[in-house]
Amino acid sequence: MENSLRKPRCLRKQRQRLLWILSALSLLFMAGCATSGKPQYDVEKYLLSYPSSSWTQLAKLPASIKLNRFSIASAYNSTGMIFRNDSYSVDSFNYSRWAVNPADMTGDILLADMRASGLFQAVFSRYDTEEGRFLLSGGIEEFYLQIDKKNKTARIGISISMQDTQEKETGKRMMFQKKYFREEPLQDASPKGYCEAASRAMQIISREIIGDIYAAVKTRTP
Repeated sequence: MENSLRKPRCLRKQRQRLLWILSALSLLFMAGCATSGKPQYDVEKYLLSYPSSSWTQLAKLPASIKLNRFSIASAYNSTGMIFRNDSYSVDSFNYSRWAVNPADMTGDILLADMRASGLFQAVFSRYDTEEGRFLLSGGIEEFYLQIDKKNKTARIGISISMQDTQEKETGKRMMFQKKYFREEPLQDASPKGYCEAASRAMQIISREIIGDIYAAVKTRTP
């Protein structure tokens, strides 16, 4: 009788062990399936980069300028490296992105160029507590890669306006408002090639903007 009672107990223990082993194997199998899917790709991030222009032929103006944060059209308001094949479609690269939003990227690089120019007494960013006499605002209207059948070009369109905060007459406060546009062909058909072409476009736009700022400020400073 005692031996007959022990046998069912042993069988139950063996079954429990077997179930535990099967459960553990099932968990390992499911974990393996979860990690054995498509490989994870690293996302490459890009920034506009170029050497600042030289302005040694012009004298420094006793003026302070502050840059507002740039705005951007909703279609390009992301870090995606956007490209367009026609007037209707918009897409972006899967594994390549801008390191920061194009509005902040262009605003920051224009700020750096203005400071490096040495043309103004002071140039303040949106983070500085100081207030400049002249207030510069900007907006990105176009910022994408245009892909046609034969050509690939980086397109940048920026609107700029500047005000004199010391001008009491409202109608005379706005000094100028202008759109700057540039497109540059890609020398290498890749996201990096797009970044290089966009950098060349921005370098030219930046110089044009700074030249117009200088001419406008000069008319209002002694």
